Amino acid sequence: MATLAFLFYYVTPYIALAVFLGGMAYRIYRWWRAKPVAGHLSLYPRPHRRWGAFMEMLIETVTLKMVFNAIQISGSALPITAGLALHGALFLGLAHHLPVFLHLPALRSSAIWTAFGTLMGLAFGALLLYALAHRLEGRRKHLSIPQDYLALLLLIGIAVTGLHIHFLHALDAQELPRFFLGLATFNWQPVPQSAGPSFIWHFAFVQLLMVYFPFSKFSHMVGYPLAKMVAYS
Repeated sequence: MATLAFLFYYVTPYIALAVFLGGMAYRIYRWWRAKPVAGHLSLYPRPHRRWGAFMEMLIETVTLKMVFNAIQISGSALPITAGLALHGALFLGLAHHLPVFLHLPALRSSAIWTAFGTLMGLAFGALLLYALAHRLEGRRKHLSIPQDYLALLLLIGIAVTGLHIHFLHALDAQELPRFFLGLATFNWQPVPQSAGPSFIWHFAFVQLLMVYFPFSKFSHMVGYPLAKMVAYS
């Protein structure tokens, strides 16, 4: 068990990061080198320059035009709104982790920042459970594939272990930044004991997600802007 823990703490993080960066670079390269389709699929009216295409893509993304169009077409706002909220909770939850990596203990220990993290963690977990329940019912159940459930289970594992650490352990504001800075500089530091036994599971789930990310539907986070650039060009 000690050997396995050592691997997850000090060896596999580098492998996960290399697979994530290499996999995403390869996917972007494949998208960039892909041959265009025979028919022209540009939207009308379309911008004449790439800068205009980029601005159109940015405006549509920020204003959530596609989301509101999908709600009008489907006639059901709850699943789409919940999916949008899930994406928002995910990104805000990631933002809440920034003080750990940027070494900002004052911000991390503030009551407002702690309450914000608690709210985002609970919202993220609840929305994931809703997404799982929604996928297990009706027509969506028959359209789902094992990879869809794997993605949800990885995220649920991250959420549950993260909430377990947050509520049941008093994190040391210095231990986590020191540990991750040691990984980044190859000057390994002791495992943060204040995070409790759930930390290794939380860290392992995150690494599995990093490895899985480039080869899954998660890559749409990068593919969506590129696809819009093609559509508007």
